[in-house]
Amino acid sequence: MAAPCFPEEQAKVQAELDAVIGRHRALTFADQESLPRLQAFISEALRWRPPFPNGSLAHGTTHDVIWINHCIPAGTTLFGNHWSISRDPDVYPEPDVFKPQRWIDDQGHLRNDLKLFVFGFGRRVCPAQQLANSFVFIDSLLVIWAFQLTLDPTMPLDDMGFMSGAKLNDPPCAIEFETRIPELELGRMMQHYPQVAR
Repeated sequence: MAAPCFPEEQAKVQAELDAVIGRHRALTFADQESLPRLQAFISEALRWRPPFPNGSLAHGTTHDVIWINHCIPAGTTLFGNHWSISRDPDVYPEPDVFKPQRWIDDQGHLRNDLKLFVFGFGRRVCPAQQLANSFVFIDSLLVIWAFQLTLDPTMPLDDMGFMSGAKLNDPPCAIEFETRIPELELGRMMQHYPQVAR
């Protein structure tokens, strides 16, 4: 959804993909380290519109916790409010602006001092976050590499809707997909992928 909403950022990611991968070979997870702009785009998209804005699961305190001069009593139910965290101007200056560059350091690498929080916090962080990150990476890579995404001007896009459980195609999808890689070329590239056991 972020790609058609911010076409100039989509173009930067596609330029990186064309430079690193090109349009004549199949892409793989091995390309990940060479694609900091794509990874920054993904991180910014998850920050901009967190999938679970109110936190995914409730947590409870088993004893009194002192946090920044406040006492959180034992038995308190807590939610990690992802929406508020993603809008903290001390961590994310201009928090309402979509800025993938905030995730990249002066040397062009992903920053290691800025963390993504969509999988929870502390001891209760999602145990499947590495798997989820892999899926998000490869799906984003394939879609942005193979398609030019644009907004359909005849259909309004509620860019906040999916956070409340709506899907991008409820109602009909406001995003159009135009192929960047010809279908026959995609088919040829995929023939050289290793066979998947059936």
